[in-house]
Amino acid sequence: MGGLRTGAYLPGAPTGEQRQNSLGGRVVALGPKSCAALARLFGIEAAGEPYQVVSAAWKDHSLELGVDVGEDEPAVLCVERRKPESRGLLRTRHLNVYFRNHDVAPRLLGAVQAAGPRRLKDWSLDRLAKLLEQDPEAGKPGLPMPPGRDEGERPRSLLDTWGAPDSYADFFAGGEIARSQLDSVDPSVLFQSIQHCEFECINVTPHALTSTVSLVNYPWDERVREPMQPPPIAGAMDDELSDGMVTTDLTEDDVVFGNPEKLNEVLEYVTAKEDLGEKLIFFSNTCLPTVAGEDVESVVKRWEKKSGKRILYLTVTPRSMNNLFQTLLVDRRLEVERSAPPPVPGRVNLIGFGGRRAAPELVELLGAAGVDVNVRFLPDVRQSLVDRLPQAELNVLFPNDTWQHIYDQLIFGSRTAHITPQAPYGFQGTRRWLESVAGELGRSADLDAVWERHIEPERERWERLRSQAREHRLGIVVRDEESFFLTTPGRSWGVPLLEAIEEMGFGIDVLVRVGNPEVARRTAGLVRKMFSDPSRHSIREFDSFEFLRERLRQSEARAFLSYHFFDWRLSEAGKGSFSIQHFEMGTAGALRTLERLLGVCETPFFNRYGRFLGRTREGLRRGTP
Repeated sequence: MGGLRTGAYLPGAPTGEQRQNSLGGRVVALGPKSCAALARLFGIEAAGEPYQVVSAAWKDHSLELGVDVGEDEPAVLCVERRKPESRGLLRTRHLNVYFRNHDVAPRLLGAVQAAGPRRLKDWSLDRLAKLLEQDPEAGKPGLPMPPGRDEGERPRSLLDTWGAPDSYADFFAGGEIARSQLDSVDPSVLFQSIQHCEFECINVTPHALTSTVSLVNYPWDERVREPMQPPPIAGAMDDELSDGMVTTDLTEDDVVFGNPEKLNEVLEYVTAKEDLGEKLIFFSNTCLPTVAGEDVESVVKRWEKKSGKRILYLTVTPRSMNNLFQTLLVDRRLEVERSAPPPVPGRVNLIGFGGRRAAPELVELLGAAGVDVNVRFLPDVRQSLVDRLPQAELNVLFPNDTWQHIYDQLIFGSRTAHITPQAPYGFQGTRRWLESVAGELGRSADLDAVWERHIEPERERWERLRSQAREHRLGIVVRDEESFFLTTPGRSWGVPLLEAIEEMGFGIDVLVRVGNPEVARRTAGLVRKMFSDPSRHSIREFDSFEFLRERLRQSEARAFLSYHFFDWRLSEAGKGSFSIQHFEMGTAGALRTLERLLGVCETPFFNRYGRFLGRTREGLRRGTP
């Protein structure tokens, strides 16, 4: 029924006390014994010479094997947790297995395919991690690592590719979103925070009693969906949070001459506080001390040992955020699960479903189908919610790769089964999602009647707006190696962009930046397969900034997707812009989404005055034409 459900406990693992996965969120090279064991498990040894596992590593929440193929560069076998959209050489109940290379020898592919279904039947990533934790050589310096991931397979942006030749074609801001992912949740009620920084660092993402606009259209921001609502922090400015953040407030002299006493003074002050209660101390080390070469982590560890209080340490890299919540989501949750009574039948937890209006509407829809929602967890991460999680028999996860490391911690060793159906965007997507959830719980007997009653008040308006949308086109610019933003909804905050826009009735213009012609052709092919009616849409290529500007001007689309606020590449071309912020879940949310996008298309300002908004190649304003 659409979703992928996993069993309650790790296959082959004891159902009593569950040991924490110490590998989660880490990058750990594995020793020769692990390589040999994995070669047997995945059937690689059966392929014969020269195929053998010469390197292996646990990377965050996946496993990678380097396989000698008799050439300079080993093939890389990737093992990930299976999700509904997973595509690979081999998919078992729990795992998705694939080679990153595109030209792997048939003999090697056949060996893995032959052994996998039988040998990997009961294996999960958690069970693999528990096996690999026993490797006494794991993490030993000098162990070989599988070849690094192709640069095209990770988010790219000006954040981590300063001066890249194709930055002009970045419209998805993948790097900025990865860096700022902690802002997508509100951990203020969990932590007493310390930030080692200069004062200006606090103003990168300022919090105020009035709405502010970021330079990036972050998908978790409610600015478009709830334009008149104050930010959540506004309702929490009370005495409890008045001392929630302490900073070292570095000065220029501190950076130039060093001032280790500031760091020690702040750590002494916070660790001595007696009103922390159950709050953990959260230490954020920013760019400035890192660039200055200050040894911060050892000082933090010294104070953690001296005070006996747990201090969570975070640097500016996205990877360091992976295990930030492990104490809460693994240790605390497993402790609660061990003593919790049996779950209530027909009760679910919604994990990752945000939105002031959309999420309550989904709860109401599930209720009409006989499904009771226990808690909504994420972006709210309070401990009280963690303590209630075991009361449900099923976790329903929102497909969002940015939160995957949090999901991995929530489901590690859990007695609660989980599914990850495609998110409920649009009428078709919402129906599929309802079928998946209700079907898993055996509550789908009268689902047709429930659905008809639900959509009847909205059907006429939906069709009227769709008819209006057929008069307009929307556009998307993508770099050739970033097709995953369009083909994998989890990479675009759960929104199936092409499917949702097409269902609403819009025509779609996709502009593909050509870096590698072969990759560009593959991207165009993947995108074309996503369309249910390709004749209504177009895919065009460009290979330079000037060609992109020309393509934008020529396109009949009235607006293009961009995660950059006030994108002058679009305004100078006479185009409006939209982002994930315009999309909402559910049928009522689909109507609001459609109205917003129509509003963008039918706002004439940029189309009428674009010729006055021209810029130079560097983004400086030109004179009036």
